[in-house]
Amino acid sequence: MPLINQLLNKYINRKWKSHLYAILPHPTEAKVLILANKTGCSLPHVCVNDDLECDEIPVIKKELEQKLGISINILYCAENNLNKSKREIHSIYVIENNHSITKLDTGSWIDLTNLQNLSLKFPEHKLVIEEYLTEIETDNIPELRPPWAKTGWLDCASRWIETELLDLNYQQLAPVECIKTWGISCILRVRTNHGNLYLKEASTLPLFCNEPVVTQELKKLFPEYIPTVLSINSERHWMLLADFGEPIGRNSPVKIKKDVYRLLAQIQIKSVEHIDNLLNVGCLDRRLGKLATQVDDLFNDEIVLSLLKEAEINQLNSLAPYLKNLCSQLAEYKIPQTLVHGDLHLGNVALDKDNYLLFDWTDSCIAHPFFDMFLFYFRRSYNPLAPIKSIRDEYLNQWTVYESKSRILEAWKLAKPLCALHHAVTYQYISNCLESREKDLFSNALGDFLRELLKCKI
Repeated sequence: MPLINQLLNKYINRKWKSHLYAILPHPTEAKVLILANKTGCSLPHVCVNDDLECDEIPVIKKELEQKLGISINILYCAENNLNKSKREIHSIYVIENNHSITKLDTGSWIDLTNLQNLSLKFPEHKLVIEEYLTEIETDNIPELRPPWAKTGWLDCASRWIETELLDLNYQQLAPVECIKTWGISCILRVRTNHGNLYLKEASTLPLFCNEPVVTQELKKLFPEYIPTVLSINSERHWMLLADFGEPIGRNSPVKIKKDVYRLLAQIQIKSVEHIDNLLNVGCLDRRLGKLATQVDDLFNDEIVLSLLKEAEINQLNSLAPYLKNLCSQLAEYKIPQTLVHGDLHLGNVALDKDNYLLFDWTDSCIAHPFFDMFLFYFRRSYNPLAPIKSIRDEYLNQWTVYESKSRILEAWKLAKPLCALHHAVTYQYISNCLESREKDLFSNALGDFLRELLKCKI
C-alpha cells in the first residue's frame, strides 16, 4: 500500500488534504459534541484541500466555523498526525464557543460514560476525547499548559485591548482575532483606524526574555528598526504593538537579504555600548563563558538522550571538553559579544515606511553575534537564502572594525559548532517546559542541532 501511494503521488500529483476535527465542549457540563451520520459517529469534521500547518489559525477557524455554524476560538491542537504517503494531515483542535450555546441543530452532547459505549468512526480519537473530558470533569489542567490555551483567556485579552484602545483614542473596526497560537506564544490582531495592532503573550520560559520590556527598551535604542510598543500589561506579560506592516518573507530578493543582515550587524555593533542596560531590562546573559557551563547539563538531559542512539550519545560526550575549549578560543577574538535576536529569519522582519523592523525578540540575549546566523550555517536545503556566501559576506564585512577579514573568517568557522550548541540549549529548555503534545516540534529542532554538533571534527 505505501508503494501504491508513492506512485499515485508521483504520477497524478496527488494534492495534500487536511482533515480538521473539533472538540467543542458543552458550556456548563463535562460533555463534548459528537455528530452522527450514515458512516458513524465522530467529532465535527471538515476536509481542506491543502497541507495546513497547526498554526494557520485564521484558515482553520474559518473552516470549522462554517461547519458548525457558530463563532469559535481555537484553544490548542490536541493531536496532529501527518501521513506523507497518503499526503494527509489529521488534526484535532480543542475549541471554545464565543457565545453560550447548549443546543445545536445536529449532534449530541456526550460525557465520559456515554463515550465508553460509543462506536466512533475514528476509534483512535476516543483516547484524545477521553483525556479532554477527564481534564474538565476533574478540573485537573496540566501545569505546563499556557494561559492562552485555557478557556476565557481570549475574552480577557480582548477586554484589555478594548480598554487600551479607549485610552489611546483609537477606534476598533473589527473583533479581536487570534492569528497564531502554539506552545510558546499567542498573537492576537485587531483592526483599528490606525492600522492593525497586535497583542502578544510569550511563555515565561527560563531562556526567554521579558519581551515587552526588552522590546520597549530596544525601541529607545534603535527607534527606526523596532516596532512601537503601545501598552504593556506586566502582570499578564502582554504587549500591544502598533502596526508595522507585513513580514518581508523568506523568499525576498538577495538585495533585501543583504540589507537585513547588514542592518543586523550594525544593530549588534551599536548594542555593545548598551550591554549592561540590556541585561538589566531582561536580556539573558548567554555569553560564551555561560555557554561553556551548559554543555554538561545538555549532554545529560533525558530528552536529549532519548533523541540519540547509544553511539551518538558516546560521541556527544566525547565532544564536551572540545566545545568548552572552543568557547575560550572564540572569546579570544576581538569580536565583541552583543545583542542577539535568537530567531532571526525573514519572517521576523517587516518593511515599514522604507525601514526594516525586526520583531519577535522572545529569544533575545547577550551572546556571540554569529549565533544569529544559524540559517547560514545549517538548514540550507529548505531555507532559500542562496547565494548564501554573498549575503554572509555582507554581514561579516561589518565586523572588520574589530578584526581583519581573515581573522573574521577564522572566527566564523569556530563559531559554527557553538552556534549549534547555543540553539540546542535553547530547544532543550523549551522542550522541558512544554506539555507532551507540544514537545515533538521542538524536540525535532533540538535533534537537528544535536546532529550538527555530531559533525564536529575535533
